[in-house]
Amino acid sequence: MINKNKYIELLNGTVNDINGKNTIMDLLQYVQENKPKSLFHYRSCTEYTIEAFRENKIYFNTANNFNDPYDCLVYCDIEKINSQISNMTTIPNIERVQKNINSAGFIETRPPQMPKDKAEQILESLKGIDLQTIVDSIPNESWDILNNHLKETAKEILYSYINYYKMEMPLVCLSEKYNNILMWAHYADNHKGFVLEYDSDTLKTDCMQCPQGKDFSNCEKWKQVMLLPILYTNQRYDATKYIYDNTLIKTLDSVGIKDAWKLEDNFAQYKINIFKQKSWAYEKEWRLQLYKTNRDKFIEVKPVAIYLGCRIAKCYEDILVQYARKQGVRVYKMNENQSKLKFSITRQNIDNK
Repeated sequence: MINKNKYIELLNGTVNDINGKNTIMDLLQYVQENKPKSLFHYRSCTEYTIEAFRENKIYFNTANNFNDPYDCLVYCDIEKINSQISNMTTIPNIERVQKNINSAGFIETRPPQMPKDKAEQILESLKGIDLQTIVDSIPNESWDILNNHLKETAKEILYSYINYYKMEMPLVCLSEKYNNILMWAHYADNHKGFVLEYDSDTLKTDCMQCPQGKDFSNCEKWKQVMLLPILYTNQRYDATKYIYDNTLIKTLDSVGIKDAWKLEDNFAQYKINIFKQKSWAYEKEWRLQLYKTNRDKFIEVKPVAIYLGCRIAKCYEDILVQYARKQGVRVYKMNENQSKLKFSITRQNIDNK
């Protein structure tokens, strides 16, 4: 079971320090060791979903089709970025940079996004140079052009990321529970659909350990998935630093300066997808994210069981039971507990031998 406080601590620890150290591997290990044995996928009965079950395929969706308008909606304080850009060439900032360069501790006080070797190169190239004189010699119009360019780049990156995470990022929503009455209503067509149970250890691809040694750069079918629990909170994930870092990286790359600036948080791209408002906590959701795919938006995973809704149509029930028996998948039928005072639905095992 995931401990929320521990999970938050590890998520916060993925931000690089001055030496580039972070807790990404600790986070992934913690999630792997504490994930549920089974995760459940709620489905309506359609030709598409039934065929996917028959073929043992999990198809990925995008957040614009989800019922939460805030799902994967990137938050960025663009005014804060604009302020940081405007302050880059102010006299106090130039004086501070000049002082740092002239001090013995420049390497240790560099931004965490700047690799040590790049900082050493900068220090060597700027020895004996009066930055303030150089800055003063540059026309104000040139600084205005640079500032406006950086601000437009930040805006373009933000808009492109908003579009990508809402419209293109492949996701699958899973739950720790198969018997949530409200989720059956919302995601399984008012109990007329079905739920698939997966062994959480099987929710992966083998591409990371490709026997041919291929990767996303030379294989069309290469896929990488990440399984993470949703973090229910009252605040959205703040991607301001992520957008700012990408703005500087893109700008420096465009003028031929490579690898001079890194992301402060290499895990930010995953965090954008896992922050949801607390009112959704009843879903106990885990999110499967698909990365580095050039073609098919699915993975092949065989479920261990199928749960038929208590209102499922007989024609769909017969088809699903037939496919389940052929594949050796356990079959359960959900039932209301009419004789009990408590609101609940329970499963009944259907002989599928």
